[in-house]
Amino acid sequence: MKFAGAGLGLLVLVGAAACRQAPKPSAETAHRFALKGVVREVDAGRSEVIVEHETIPGYMQGMTMPFPVRDDPQVTRLLRPGDRIEATLVVEKDRYWLEKILTRGFVATAAATAPENKQAAFVTPVPNNGVQVGDTVPDFALTDQTGATVRLSQMRGQPVAVTFLYTRCPIATACPMTTAKFSKLDAMLAQKNFGHLLAVTVDPEHDTPAALAEYAKKAGADPKRWKFLTGSPVAVARVASSFGVMYYPGRGQMIHSQAVAVVDAQGRLSTIYYGETWQPEHLLRDMEKART
Repeated sequence: MKFAGAGLGLLVLVGAAACRQAPKPSAETAHRFALKGVVREVDAGRSEVIVEHETIPGYMQGMTMPFPVRDDPQVTRLLRPGDRIEATLVVEKDRYWLEKILTRGFVATAAATAPENKQAAFVTPVPNNGVQVGDTVPDFALTDQTGATVRLSQMRGQPVAVTFLYTRCPIATACPMTTAKFSKLDAMLAQKNFGHLLAVTVDPEHDTPAALAEYAKKAGADPKRWKFLTGSPVAVARVASSFGVMYYPGRGQMIHSQAVAVVDAQGRLSTIYYGETWQPEHLLRDMEKART
């Protein structure tokens, strides 16, 4: 996987999959850190919580991200959005999780009760959670550059190319290059009269529908076929997770993995490329194969 920008140390350190069935860590391989924060979402079924945590000295800056939980299963059933918690963050090689969670009272803040479509704190995608080729991509609902709600499922019957970028990206070989390639692919699809293109922002805080509309205009994107999508930080992170895309803020940029995928007419992941070596002709070929 190839990443745009610098600052990979943090992503490599914390951006690996959590495995709830993994063996217990040894004292030699596990590192433990004190974590304090506020619960923003709880998924009891997956034993996972999204926490807006404070800076962890010597490890990582404060942000909002999901954490697997390895306490008694009742812990996640008792936690509620807005609970202030203290816990132990355990990091073992390519895994991380929370344990020994203690609640410290409820924090009644606007962010804790904000609806999903409201722009809120930064959220990191779940690492190594991408679907496999041949599997159905989870449906999602985001907002396009015209302000309309777009669902992946509404595009069934046609192949869809999906990529991730952000409008403020300063790296020519990253988002601007991806946009240029999608522009060429858009022209090819227009001639053949099939297919859809989706470009999902990794910077939903800044990439509002209006910002995306201006960006789409410069790219010459027809919103009927090529949609630029945004949404709440939680909603966007879930979509990125489904495609195995990671991102986080650093040095005034969004450090993110580059990926482009083709979803077939039945909504299954057909192909996916990581990095910037793919070409529009590759996607056109893959989308033609994914039509039926």
